[in-house]
Amino acid sequence: MSQPQSLCVLRLSALGDCINAFGLIGALNKQYPDLKLAWVIDKRFAPLFKDEQGQDLVPLHTVDFKNQGLKTVLALKKELSSERFDVLLNMQTSIKASLCSLAIKAQDKYGYDSERSREGQRFFINHQVPSPENKHVLSGFLAFAQSCNLPVDKPYWDFKLAPELIENMQTIIGSDKFMALSPCSAVQSKNWNMQGNIAMANYAYEQGFKVVLIGGPSQIEMQTCNIIAEQCSHCLNLCGKTNLRELAALLSLSSIVLSPDSGSMHLASALNTPVIGLFARHDDKRVGPWNFMDLNVSVYEQLAKQELNGQTIPWRYRVKQEQAMDNISIDMVKEMFNHVLATKVL
Repeated sequence: MSQPQSLCVLRLSALGDCINAFGLIGALNKQYPDLKLAWVIDKRFAPLFKDEQGQDLVPLHTVDFKNQGLKTVLALKKELSSERFDVLLNMQTSIKASLCSLAIKAQDKYGYDSERSREGQRFFINHQVPSPENKHVLSGFLAFAQSCNLPVDKPYWDFKLAPELIENMQTIIGSDKFMALSPCSAVQSKNWNMQGNIAMANYAYEQGFKVVLIGGPSQIEMQTCNIIAEQCSHCLNLCGKTNLRELAALLSLSSIVLSPDSGSMHLASALNTPVIGLFARHDDKRVGPWNFMDLNVSVYEQLAKQELNGQTIPWRYRVKQEQAMDNISIDMVKEMFNHVLATKVL
């Protein structure tokens, strides 16, 4: 097939997946500057992909299922009524994304193959993208570009953070050498225990790092960071106090980041800040930080093989133990922290 002249990416959520999708979009923008691009995304995550003047880094069309329900699909259809794309990349296997795809006019609509597809996505597409050997979600995104004759060399991220934003965040932090500790994702079972987070906050401090606590405004994130801050008086607690662009500026300045599978972890990786990812229930080879897969502390494969009695682990398999993250010891994380200190330029 000939190379498409216009392309719409459909990836609504979650934050980490949107950051990975932006890596593909950035690469397409860089390698094919004449390609007309658009992105349909959940309204909650769109601000990260706008500059400080509110201008889209790539043309965005937002949906708001949380507040508008199915009406948001009708609003999207109206907004895109005069648009027609050569290609739609439906990179999300959810019924919400598939309903959105009905509002997008495109000759060729690409989705996942039978290995990764679910929730009836196959009924909304006319091309299946073969699953690549690399099981990472972002490798799957890159395969979409390959399938529609727009191959990219590697993902590329440019958030166009304003110098004033970075300078302001530097002033707030007041240190050039700090660890950003993101103790929570929004999913409790992905999070390491309080004892481990407190131990690593103190250990990083003993190694000469200021420790900055980060996270969103959810109850679990705020409560967790408040407890850590009470136990570690040296910490600067910025949890719930930064918007997405300010968080990006903070992570761009960080010497090192410690996080479970979360949006902050993927954002740090996209900004090329060394990040130690913690994994137990979810496969780090599938959802780890793209640029720093070698820094993951993971017990996932061991636990998954135990549960499956050594059988092949399915691509989307989730370890059943609710407290699986407790299998990650403090010593394991300290060892990786020391490895980063010894091998990375911080």
